[in-house]
Amino acid sequence: MNVVRYQFLFLLTISIKIIVAQTPFLEFIPYATPEFQQYSIRHHTDHNYPTQTPNGVNARFDGNIFYNNIVAFNCPPGVSCYDGHAGNDYHMPINTPILAAADGYVVWSAFSPGADPCPGGIEPNGDTGIIIIYHYNDYFTCYLHLNPPLNVAVGETVAAGDTIGFNGMTGCASSPHLHFEVRKENHFFDQELPWVVDPYGWWGDYDDPIKSIRGFANEWLWMSDWVIDDGKAGFQRFYGPNWVYHNIGYDGDSWTVPASNDVENSAHYAIWVPDLIDSSEYNIDVYTPTIPDLTSAARYEIIIKDTSGINTKTIVV
Repeated sequence: MNVVRYQFLFLLTISIKIIVAQTPFLEFIPYATPEFQQYSIRHHTDHNYPTQTPNGVNARFDGNIFYNNIVAFNCPPGVSCYDGHAGNDYHMPINTPILAAADGYVVWSAFSPGADPCPGGIEPNGDTGIIIIYHYNDYFTCYLHLNPPLNVAVGETVAAGDTIGFNGMTGCASSPHLHFEVRKENHFFDQELPWVVDPYGWWGDYDDPIKSIRGFANEWLWMSDWVIDDGKAGFQRFYGPNWVYHNIGYDGDSWTVPASNDVENSAHYAIWVPDLIDSSEYNIDVYTPTIPDLTSAARYEIIIKDTSGINTKTIVV
């Protein structure tokens, strides 16, 4: 497991998020990880009405709101994609093994019709391969666009990390990817009043728009460690066109991106969330690989969520 750190970075929007009162339960990244540790997310959950139906607004988990370049699939992946999206899309090679993110039992395993119409006006590739797992805590994880065969049947118990199926592009998909979606209190797909929550939480400095639908607060749901590593669930990288992987750095690897001084329009960002047991004072240490001309500056956003769900952001440059 290897930590991803800042490299060739000037005011790049990569944030460190700190939580002190959560109950994360998602233990595994929901796919067999590659040698470079993790596939990026190209399409994030839209916190403004995630129904797979566009309404002209896209709200990202960090509070950034987009009104332009948000239409599937003509939007910049990893930044403002896309209006109405109800989950997080990990793009990966076809037939990559898909893993159960946590212990649970299967409540749905079938090929079923998807959203109607498909986002972006594309034609569906037949029915969508879907598996839904209940996790004994009001949460359901949904795995979409799977290829046959589906490895599990309704009523079966699964353990975190079990292979439940294989990545594909069935249903409303223009390329192979896993649509990973978390629903709360109900596994039903509702395009009017969705049950969707974002497992990456909400870190904006205003009230989460998703709460206006069913009153659900978005919380960070991934189990993590004190040391955040790019092969673990406590870290997630979002797609950018110029991420470069290197076999040097903490535990043998690192990533670089071109310098940027435009925070709002940055095309490269990621999120770290360490597992903090209790409210206290913490020192945050960042490992920087000994690479010549590594960086001219770095921007860290440290966000603390209190027990009432209010976020406080501190920016360190």
